[in-house]
Amino acid sequence: MLKPSLTNFADFIEKPKPVKVKTKFEIQKDINLYMNLALFLIIVVGVVILYLRGKTKEERKQKGTEKITKLHGYMKDYMDEQMINSMLNQQNNNVHTNIR
Repeated sequence: MLKPSLTNFADFIEKPKPVKVKTKFEIQKDINLYMNLALFLIIVVGVVILYLRGKTKEERKQKGTEKITKLHGYMKDYMDEQMINSMLNQQNNNVHTNIR
């Protein structure tokens, strides 16, 4: 008959992995890397926005000038029409008052 042998169950248990403790310098180094990347992306986005604004500057000026010219023409026509209507009303009122 076979005799059972004793086993050491400690051999079957996984030993915990050693925890590597980071120093404050290593933690700060990691944070600085992420901060530098974030600031770099913010600067790149800002430069792209400024480039696009500069590229369309003349077009925006031209559209603005065109809108102002149209508004000026509209106001001039409106004022002319108002002046003509008020003059006609005054003449009509003068004619009516002279008849009575």
